Amino acid sequence: MPIVDSRTMEPRRTYSVEELRAAAQEIRAWVMISLEAAGSGHTGGTMSIADIAAAMYLRHIRHDPANPRWEDRDRVFWSAGHKAPAIYATLGVAGYFDDMPVTWHGEPIEEFANIPGPQKCVLLRKLGSPFEGHPNSRKLPGIEVCSGSLGQGLGVACGSALDAKMRGRDNQVYCIMGDGEQQEGSVWEAALFASHHALDNLVAIVDDNGLQIDGPTAEVCNVQLLAEKYQAFGWEVFEIDGHDMGEILGGLERADSVRGRPALIIADTIKGKCVDFAENVVGYHGVPPKDGRTGEESLERALECIGVTDAFPPERVDEILAFAERYGEIAAERADANVPKFGRDWWWNADGTMPVEMDATRNGFGEGIAEVGADERVIAHGADITGSIRMSRFYEPDGKNEDPERKKRFVSCGIAEANMTTVAAGFAIEDRVPFIGSYGVFATGRNWDQLRTTVAYSGLPVKVADAHGGVSVGPDGATHQALEEISLITAIPGFVMFVPCDSIETAKATKAAAEDDAPTTIRFAREATPVVTKEETPFEAGVANVIRYRGEADSFVDAFETVLASDYSSEDEDLAIIACGPMVPEAMRAAVILKEEMDLETRVVNLHTVKPADRAAVVAAAADTGVVITAEEHQVGGMGNIVAGIIGEANLETAVRFAMVGVQDRFGESGEPWELVKMFGLTAEHIAAKARDLLGV
Repeated sequence: MPIVDSRTMEPRRTYSVEELRAAAQEIRAWVMISLEAAGSGHTGGTMSIADIAAAMYLRHIRHDPANPRWEDRDRVFWSAGHKAPAIYATLGVAGYFDDMPVTWHGEPIEEFANIPGPQKCVLLRKLGSPFEGHPNSRKLPGIEVCSGSLGQGLGVACGSALDAKMRGRDNQVYCIMGDGEQQEGSVWEAALFASHHALDNLVAIVDDNGLQIDGPTAEVCNVQLLAEKYQAFGWEVFEIDGHDMGEILGGLERADSVRGRPALIIADTIKGKCVDFAENVVGYHGVPPKDGRTGEESLERALECIGVTDAFPPERVDEILAFAERYGEIAAERADANVPKFGRDWWWNADGTMPVEMDATRNGFGEGIAEVGADERVIAHGADITGSIRMSRFYEPDGKNEDPERKKRFVSCGIAEANMTTVAAGFAIEDRVPFIGSYGVFATGRNWDQLRTTVAYSGLPVKVADAHGGVSVGPDGATHQALEEISLITAIPGFVMFVPCDSIETAKATKAAAEDDAPTTIRFAREATPVVTKEETPFEAGVANVIRYRGEADSFVDAFETVLASDYSSEDEDLAIIACGPMVPEAMRAAVILKEEMDLETRVVNLHTVKPADRAAVVAAAADTGVVITAEEHQVGGMGNIVAGIIGEANLETAVRFAMVGVQDRFGESGEPWELVKMFGLTAEHIAAKARDLLGV
């Protein structure tokens, strides 16, 4: 059925097959322009799914863009949420955004009152825009459910399809998945459920392009033979060419006609389809054109390959990109406006005074795993983002070349975090030291029960690389920004948790984790953050560091003295800031602001081991200063509640003024890393303002 007017049931527009082919190319054009405007995002899968998306939304499914929540609409659940640019472009072409204003966090921006609907999707991943890095159903019409954590969409579709049967509705339910996603065990639980309940109003579609982040799916963790597997689960299976519009439409019609069982369409597709430099290239899974606007691997070249230069001439593309750039400027201005103001600009490297080096803490994990990997007892596990979290340094200790002996001790688990955890437990039972890793939301959340019961309850020394912690992950958005894992992990008996402050300390924490027999998590970030320690800076697991600002120096790190908390004697400071992770550098910068502008002395406590926390250091900070602020790039209270509990149990004779800085009970969102740090109140200026309020100065 074509797009309909839900009031009259008359078609709004009927697309011919030729028009659908042209629309698919237009969708591809909008995708590539959006990726260039964002400077990040997923090229490969968004291009492979474009033909299917065009066929579904422009001709096959029953829906009304003017009434997105129409009760009798067909439902489409995008389990593969990283294909968001294709979803947005398709919805834009279908008319979902025609009457939707351009907004900043829901507030219309009058400057952009006349932007065409499809063009709005080029605000992909911009701070304040509803077009987040992964789909957010609360912000955009046409999105049925938030997605981004693979393997969940089919179960949601099952629930929707079963509800339709219970209510006697005749709408169809569709679920779009990737082939690599079939590595998640939850997919097969849902597949069994769908068959058991005879959900013949459910059609699943697998975008079978053969590639995922770590390489060919057949090499990472082979999912074939998919058709035979689903048939064994009781599904009717159809295989089609996912780029042949006639086959796509025919496959959808045949799948809809199946009775008594669910249907699966396996679409043979090409990752990066229609862009010669991206087709079947593993490296183009999650990056935009590498040469930017022009060049051999550029937006210009992509539009030429797609064949849309007549519709998207250079001057039009310039105008579209200028719109996205202007929106980005407004976003940056509003993020800056959210930062408390002081006598001068104290931002990192703002004026050349006390410069600081920037490096991602994930690089520190890479250095650490490269070193501990020399021990033959150590086993490393990959979960399809091996290079991103720097786990690849295990078998590439120099960062470039594979060590074949180490590669034998690397286990590729695919997109299957729960299974990876239990496999690692099996290695641990055999006197190995296994390291597992993924983005924190998947490495500590998706597999929490396995970490609790199989790992911790059994007392097994599994080490968790908890990557991409905090909102500073940036444009990927809330689904990939881990903000809960301090609470999740520290609640498990026996778990040790490191939250190191910079890349150097992350390497030290990784080595300390390998030496301990306890289950251990190392939380680290994606974005480059200030390096505020040195190789000679003391680090002892379970013992906090005390950091004191000693006055302006040639570099930021040299302006501070750092000692083990056990070796520190009070200097009668005015307050203490107890921090972990990238908030330690912010706490240090806050100490500079407080001293230089208000003549306040600050004791910064680096609680790099959040569990077991250094109770003596926390109690001493509270007792000596009477004013404590905790700072964490996490839901407020993760580390803060641990600190508050320690202080509360200490039965101090004097009252303690106490405050927490962190994310205030909300999910993250897309944006540039430092914009998000500012918007979520995680800067030195926010800490200093909190101190100013507590002290009444």
